[in-house]
Amino acid sequence: MTIHLDDIVKKFDARQVLKGVSLQIEEGQFVALLGPSGCGKTTLLNAIAGLTDLDGGSVRVGKDIWSAKGFSLPPEKRNVGMVFQDFALWPHLSVYENVAFGLKIKKLASDEIKARVFEVLDMVQMAEYAKQLPHQLSGGQKQRVAIARALAPRPTVMLMDEPLSSLDAKLREQMRWDLLSVIRKAGITTIYVTHDQVEALSMADYVVLMNNGRIEQMGIPTHIYQSPVSTFAATFVGASNLLTGEVVQTSDEGIVVNCGGHLLRAQSRASLGETVTLMVRPSDIIMVADGELTSRTKLSGAIVQRAFHGVIWQYRIEIPGWNRGPL
Repeated sequence: MTIHLDDIVKKFDARQVLKGVSLQIEEGQFVALLGPSGCGKTTLLNAIAGLTDLDGGSVRVGKDIWSAKGFSLPPEKRNVGMVFQDFALWPHLSVYENVAFGLKIKKLASDEIKARVFEVLDMVQMAEYAKQLPHQLSGGQKQRVAIARALAPRPTVMLMDEPLSSLDAKLREQMRWDLLSVIRKAGITTIYVTHDQVEALSMADYVVLMNNGRIEQMGIPTHIYQSPVSTFAATFVGASNLLTGEVVQTSDEGIVVNCGGHLLRAQSRASLGETVTLMVRPSDIIMVADGELTSRTKLSGAIVQRAFHGVIWQYRIEIPGWNRGPL
């Protein structure tokens, strides 16, 4: 069923955290809510889960109203699975008992519970740990159990609040692949909160970039990365160099922009005399020795800093006459 978020407003005291958020999520879609801390993404997730009331707007799933001002369907009646950042496993229960908990609440038969528990434990490759207690597991194993527990009751929607942020870098990368495989196999609609652009771009079908309680931009990952609609979108999603200047020439091939005395060509459309901002991704820059290469668009400068990032080097270059700091 399609999830409709219509003009959602949420306030905490005098602070408005969500400022009229509207979004439609299709059945089976994996949607990432991406943004910095405090932008409202977790509050939006909690509104869908029924963990926070609304001050305006509504949450609708199919034809059913889940939330509206003055009304909130209890969380246990929403049939959602929730995976938290801190795993939230019961320390005194075994892996099996943690996963079975929600099924016992539904009062399913013991044989049915056992079959479903081992079905989802197999899905996350944790069946052999069924008798273990949480303290006997690694961080990645605990997260797998938390995912299995959320999947066990066959939820309509899976909600995930930064589920990988407490893992180390190597494990986090592996868990991205594993988690995506599990979600695809389950075929469940998933809403995933993260501040990590790599997670959002690599996992989601659709990315919703949030800023200051509003949706800044939304679309497929390649569109979000390649065609940002604002300075915030350009700088938050991927590294970028932003160059502001005045359009001094236009043609069918693009524009020429005067950026602090440097004439730069861009394959864009703008009016003569218009002030524009050009975005240049580091991957689009070729570094050569001075005079080694001629190009229609080039800048000359001196390397002032560099840092080794494993597979790449990052450079900062100071350009004579450039008053905006190194690129």
